[in-house]
Amino acid sequence: MTSRRGTLVENGARELLQVHGYTVRVLPVGFNKRLPPAHLVASREPDETRYIRIKKISHQSPCIETIQSACRMDLVQFRKHLSHHLQETGLHCEIWIYSLCYGFRCFEILIDSIREIPKLSLTRHSAPPAGGTA
Repeated sequence: MTSRRGTLVENGARELLQVHGYTVRVLPVGFNKRLPPAHLVASREPDETRYIRIKKISHQSPCIETIQSACRMDLVQFRKHLSHHLQETGLHCEIWIYSLCYGFRCFEILIDSIREIPKLSLTRHSAPPAGGTA
């Protein structure tokens, strides 16, 4: 696993989120104690914010066990951030694993567990228009 930021992978994640209606902000390289260890901050109205850390892997299966072993410090920092913001219902901390074989596999970090998030598709599925046709 590498900790270097991959601009192409980061841009792919940003574009994927934008297709689904998120406003995405790329955080600069560096450490800010007030924020979790994220590369992207995705927001969508009314009150949803996703802090996303992107990791690239090549020789490990992207699964919860990989997250627990390879991203220990990120888990600690995400959980610390979540514990300080318990009242914020729309706050999500996520680790997105990217590999050439699997693409993105997304995991939400919770206070006491990790859960896999269903994949976002490349196209946005819009709801059919309400009412009849004119």
